[in-house]
Amino acid sequence: MNGSGRHRALALAALVLLVLAGCATASRVVEPLPGQGPATDGLDRARRCVVSLVVERAAGGDSFGAGVVYDDRGHILTVHHVVEDAVRIVVLLPGGHTVKATMVGADPVADFALIRMEPAGIALVQAAQLETAEPQPGEQVWSLGNPFGTSRFGGETSVSRGVVSAVRRSYFNDDTGRLYLGALQHDAPTNPGNSGGGLFNSRGKLIGINALITSNRDIPGDSGVAFALPAPALGQLAQRLLRGETPVHGWLGEETFRQATEIYPNGIGRLRTVFGPLAQAGPAQMAGLQAGDVIIKLGDVELFGLHEVLAAADGLAPGAMVPITINRGGSEMTLTLRAGQRPWRGQ
Repeated sequence: MNGSGRHRALALAALVLLVLAGCATASRVVEPLPGQGPATDGLDRARRCVVSLVVERAAGGDSFGAGVVYDDRGHILTVHHVVEDAVRIVVLLPGGHTVKATMVGADPVADFALIRMEPAGIALVQAAQLETAEPQPGEQVWSLGNPFGTSRFGGETSVSRGVVSAVRRSYFNDDTGRLYLGALQHDAPTNPGNSGGGLFNSRGKLIGINALITSNRDIPGDSGVAFALPAPALGQLAQRLLRGETPVHGWLGEETFRQATEIYPNGIGRLRTVFGPLAQAGPAQMAGLQAGDVIIKLGDVELFGLHEVLAAADGLAPGAMVPITINRGGSEMTLTLRAGQRPWRGQ
């Protein structure tokens, strides 16, 4: 090798040493791939908390859903429409084991139920940790359940991933009388059979259980818009049922509500809630209210969107006398209404 060649070789060796030194000393943050890193620990915890349900009904045939283990006594949180009219409930556990479960109590209006598995299955699962902080839109979530009953084909509950789309969504089902207050909206793929399954944050804490999906098709399926009952409400409902309390939901006496927009002189508007048809001999009709009355206040609190009216009415004690201010034909008036107990109309 001539002098020029030796010079190039030494320069190349020095460059290699510099590169190697840089690799050895430079700090570099590598983002974990989906399913790796801290989220995996959270997902592992979540998977041990969720079970699949097979429900036999008196009318015949099986239906499918899911549930979340609530405590170390085998209590399981689920939604009422999964276990409604069940004559037999079978819990599918990790590892392919099964045990039977019995109904503890239910709140059909809130679409919530509490069941309890036989003691033999308790050692195979763990209780979920309920998140107390409100989730934030954009937060990543895991959704676990039993879509289309796929758990019966073998294996564990199914896992999907998405984000919280919105919080504090409220919805009233005119057909059943079920009321969903403060639900979490998310976009994790959700299908029939996911009902009752858990929605978890990246730390593996339960933030809700799936209850509703939206679909424009004849056969319900994922549309990217699903709703979960929030964890704080789940804990409160479970404790009330464990104490043997009868679920209570205040009611104004409407068959349904409508919404309208009130435009102010400055051009800014607010949603208002309007009475639709009233229940015969219900609280609203007995108080002299009419379909088309616009709700302005309940007690001393001004109310706007339907979500506010539903929450305020639900919090009333049945039998309580409450002033209700309405706008009828451009004139405001205040009437006194005796709150009722919201009826559940069944499926």
